[in-house]
Order: sequence, then structure tokens, then C-alpha cells
Amino acid sequence: VGFLLPLIFILLRDFFNDRIMDLDELKRLSPIPVLSTVPASKQQRITVNEDRSVLAEGFRTARINLQYLNANVDRQVVGITSSSSGEGKTFCAVNLATVMALGHKRTLLIDADMRRPKVHERLGMEVGAGLSTYLIGEAGIDEVVRKTDIPGMDVITAGPIPPNPLELFESPRLAELLQQLRTRYDRIIIDASPMGVVSEFKILVHLLDITLYVVRQGFTRRARLRPLNELYRTDKFKRIDLLLNDVKISDGYGYVYEQFSRHADFTD
Repeated sequence: VGFLLPLIFILLRDFFNDRIMDLDELKRLSPIPVLSTVPASKQQRITVNEDRSVLAEGFRTARINLQYLNANVDRQVVGITSSSSGEGKTFCAVNLATVMALGHKRTLLIDADMRRPKVHERLGMEVGAGLSTYLIGEAGIDEVVRKTDIPGMDVITAGPIPPNPLELFESPRLAELLQQLRTRYDRIIIDASPMGVVSEFKILVHLLDITLYVVRQGFTRRARLRPLNELYRTDKFKRIDLLLNDVKISDGYGYVYEQFSRHADFTD
């Protein structure tokens, strides 16, 4: 009895658990390639003085894999989204932009989640004029682009929260903005709204070179992947890769994009 009761408890817990628990399970649940894994870390933000930390190495792997995914594209626009809040998309956007800038790429980070903007908080900045200010025509590009404490990395914060984010995203000014920014930066990272919650991302996706969909280990529910998988299988969402966040080191840290790992040397 002492042996069976704990065993029954463990089996029932696993049976009713509908969250993605590891890399192997994610690969079974989705045909979408996994770009990289991000190790669990108490460090929230990579800095110039901590650019060789475990967290930094995890994002550096993602950066190198992105480079091979779009080898023929000199200037990339990467959108980062997830199914809901709490999965770490802003965390991933800020740190991926940081390692790109530290890798000597002119990098711009844009907070396009105008319903729940968080990039300015991560960077320790005031809200100020931002994307919403530009889209309503009250500011120009040079007025919304701001320097960060990372050399080579600029940011456009979300700006004041508007009452109608969807209408602003439908404005032709968004496409014009990205077209002009492509001439100024090597990499543009966009922290987008959650794909499974609001509609803004469905407009933004057509302006991206690639989308990274953040899945958080032990948090993201399996059912969240079903609509995404369907879009991928029906060729409505081709340029997309998964990014598994908050992975315990023993559970798969260091995983490399398998399509290229057989043919390329992933050295920094």
C-alpha cells in the first residue's frame, strides 16, 4: 500500500497535467521546428558585464540559428509572440535583441504589444513617445527611437496605451515604418501581442521575415498549440519556429536547430 499510493498519485497527476513539460514532448505535439531552448535562470536581463552567462549562451545559440535560417537575408525583422501572457515573450525579445547588439549588429527592439507593454519596464525606461505616438501621426521616427544602455541597441517603446490598437495596426504607417527602419538596422526584434489573445499579430505577421513562438516549459498548455499547428499544416503560417523557454539545464539546454546541426558548425 505504501508503494502503490504514491505511484497512483504520480500517475493521476501526469494524466491530468496538460502542460508541456519538456523538449521531446513539444516535438511530439507540433510539426513546427524548434529553433532553440532558453535555460531557466534567475537572471532577468543580459547585460554587457554578463554576456557570458548561461542565459546569454542560450540566446546566443538562438541568434546563430536565426542567422542560418535566413542566410540570404541581410536585414531581418523577427516577431516574437506566444499564446498568452506569462510565457516570456518580452523576456525573450529583450534578451535576443541584446545578444544581437552585443554580436555587433545594429539592432532595434520594438514593443508592439500596445495592450500590455512591458519592454520599457525591462529596460528601466519611462513610457515616453513610442509606437502608438508614431502611428497616430504625432511623432516622427527620430522622435520615437531611443538609445539603451546596450551599445548598438535602440528601442521604440509602445508609447501611451491607445483605445484602439487594432485600428492603429491596420494603418499603412506601420508598413512604412518598418520599411524605413530596415535601411537603418541589421536586426529588428518586435515584441508582439500574444497570438492566441488578440488580432494585432495577424496583421503584423505579413511584415515579418520570421516569427518565433514562445512556449514555456511547465506553463504552456498543450491545447494552445493546436490552432498554431493547423495554420502551419495548411501553409498559412510558414515562416515560424518555436522557442522553448524556461528549460531546466538537465532537460535539454543547448539544443540546436536540428535541420542545420548536421551540416553547419555552430560556433560564435
